[in-house]
Amino acid sequence: MALGDSGPKTFRRGLQILEALWAAGDEGLKITDIAALTGIQRTTVYRFLNVLVEQGYALPAADERVFVFNYAHFVGNPNTAYSVERLKPVVARISAQTGDSCFLVRREGADSLCVHREVGSYPLQVLSVTIGHRQPLGVGAAGLALLANLPKDDIRQILAANKNVLPKFGGMTCEQMETLIGSTLERGWSAVGNAAVPGVLGVGVPILHRSGHAIFAISVSSVMDRMPMKRQRSIVELIKKELAAVV
Repeated sequence: MALGDSGPKTFRRGLQILEALWAAGDEGLKITDIAALTGIQRTTVYRFLNVLVEQGYALPAADERVFVFNYAHFVGNPNTAYSVERLKPVVARISAQTGDSCFLVRREGADSLCVHREVGSYPLQVLSVTIGHRQPLGVGAAGLALLANLPKDDIRQILAANKNVLPKFGGMTCEQMETLIGSTLERGWSAVGNAAVPGVLGVGVPILHRSGHAIFAISVSSVMDRMPMKRQRSIVELIKKELAAVV
């Protein structure tokens, strides 16, 4: 998307807007606030914000007039609860208590990206998903938890973008994904099996920013025989308990 400026001037303006959002923290800023703080015209701020949201650097808050900095895009910052470094011990504790592989995942466009993994003590582990692994949003439990909590327009766009690749994951279709999204929203957590990894079922819990957006998700996956409904629920409660202590 062209912004009408060139080179360093455009880059400088984008950084000014990001710095303003960063400084505002979880409260976020309105376009008029950003314009006043940066001296950039409101129409230009609006165009920059569209690009920043599209690329994942900013998020619209529950009040859509307000925008917040997307901490998940800067996963190395340890000074926020929404960071990989703060969440790594949570993932480790969950894996140790369940004996299964536990994953920390964030959105990357129409994909999910694994940013941390811990391997459990149970002899059979899910090892095909490693740190840096990408796959279509929704085919894994963490990605499904993220996808289900996006705005409806974003969900439609992501499903359209992934339509041709979904069948490679257990024969998944957009219609099946929509059903899984509905079930996830109804329960408050996700469950998906035989998709990303054959013979494996995972459960996922979203980590919600104060804006209401899911910026990370944590999932636990194991062989399907080890994941009856009762155990799925107990793992979800464990994830929620561990997250409540840090987020």
